[in-house]
Amino acid sequence: MTASRPLVLVVLAVFVSLAGCGAFFGTGETEPEPTITPATVPAEEPQAVEATDEGSYWGNVSVDANRSAVTQPRVLELRPNCERPPGLVVHIQVLALQNNDPKTNEGINTTWQFASPSNRELTGPYSNFVRTIQSGFKPLLNATGVRYGPLDRDGDTASQPVTVVNGNGTTTSYRWTVEKQTEAPYEGCWMTAGVAPA
Repeated sequence: MTASRPLVLVVLAVFVSLAGCGAFFGTGETEPEPTITPATVPAEEPQAVEATDEGSYWGNVSVDANRSAVTQPRVLELRPNCERPPGLVVHIQVLALQNNDPKTNEGINTTWQFASPSNRELTGPYSNFVRTIQSGFKPLLNATGVRYGPLDRDGDTASQPVTVVNGNGTTTSYRWTVEKQTEAPYEGCWMTAGVAPA
């Protein structure tokens, strides 16, 4: 238990240091859409940077009640770049959903930014993505705790088990799959191919 504490602090420190760098899944209610522009295409083609083995492993971490005045805005501002290892890409999206504001859905929008082009094509427009998250992936929204399992990587595909806990102590598990993109404008970037209940 005490051995994972320093790792949690390292994870949180990385998120705080990534300021300036970050929506993915939906209510049946008809509310006005937020004035967030989803998934803008970068002006320049990103540069691929291969992460080291140490930097690409972000598994077996527990983070409880990690919402804070420092974490929330920094995570919600993050966008894809090709310097992040696959496990960090998963963590950013889970934290964004955990810190989602239901009025603006900024956390969902952040997760949408990290959805791969093929994922966005499959999901449909941003409004469909929001409804999908709010209906099928609701436990990810504002979870009180998260457990990340070991990251499995096979070439340009990686997956990680993610278990979230709500305020009542109910747990829900997912498998997050990310793929390194092979086409511009995201060539070399790890982005989410899909999330499935585990």
